[in-house]
Amino acid sequence: MGKLTAKKERNYWIISIVLFVLFLIIASLFYIPVLTHIIDFPAPTELAEGIENPPRDPFLYSVREIIQDPIIGFFDIIDVTIFTALALLLIPALAYHSDRKWRDDIDDHIPSLLREISDAQKTGLPLPRAILEASKHQYGALTPELKKMASKISWGIPFSATLRSLTETADTPLMKRTSLLILEAERSGGAIEDVFESAHKHVSEVLGLKRERLGAMKPYTWIIYASFIVFALVMIILLYSFFQTLAIQMVDAVQSQEDPTTALPFNVAGIQLVFFHLMVIEAIFAGLIAGKMGDGNAKIGLRHSCILLVICYLFFKITILL
Repeated sequence: MGKLTAKKERNYWIISIVLFVLFLIIASLFYIPVLTHIIDFPAPTELAEGIENPPRDPFLYSVREIIQDPIIGFFDIIDVTIFTALALLLIPALAYHSDRKWRDDIDDHIPSLLREISDAQKTGLPLPRAILEASKHQYGALTPELKKMASKISWGIPFSATLRSLTETADTPLMKRTSLLILEAERSGGAIEDVFESAHKHVSEVLGLKRERLGAMKPYTWIIYASFIVFALVMIILLYSFFQTLAIQMVDAVQSQEDPTTALPFNVAGIQLVFFHLMVIEAIFAGLIAGKMGDGNAKIGLRHSCILLVICYLFFKITILL
């Protein structure tokens, strides 16, 4: 996808919202029967009149047993919920991730470009020829923009104008800072090769500090992943060891006691649905926090949200519904 412009960003979000609404309509076909089951849950007095198959008693129904798709009988409410969330988040997440890689690629190649131009000028080449020679090498995402800059200089366009044009297209914060430094130094006078050499040292130091900061914050990203997995395990353990056991005991109580009205109705499917949605909400916001802490931008965290949603889905499907 490359650079993410404001127009592209708007279009990606429009597509995502349209897909989200479509999946939401499909999800409603699954949610209505489930919510009906939860709201119209039978009272203990009704169950006490006769329970023919206790293992399939409404007390023990899981979400998967209440509703599945009528076509192939494979998808259930858990599937469509995850698909709906991913329909909203996945395309913007890929776009922001691609844009971040594009910007990082440009920043990583700025020092080598400045050093190449500086070395070429030290050999006696004028600035336009030095940039033209540098444009023949590969600088990742910066290469196409550099070739455009070299072409404009060869046409007689002033260096300052071509550098500003380069900054408008390769508009990373580091590129803007470097361009401002070079333009101010050129306006002040002096040897231009020394300007590029100083800019090279400055950019290298900035990139070193950036890598150091990202390396220091990376463990916190893994801590967020670990905390989400712990949260998911706690939810699953509660469902298995407490709520499902309690539901079985409720069935036995309704069958055995003389006054079934003292038994409170207990809905396993409702508890499962609540826990699953808590895990989905936790996955989305934990991913945004991971992006803010690890990369300094919550938008980049959408990719973490998508990964955590998939982990949530696998946890719930494997341990509870299969």
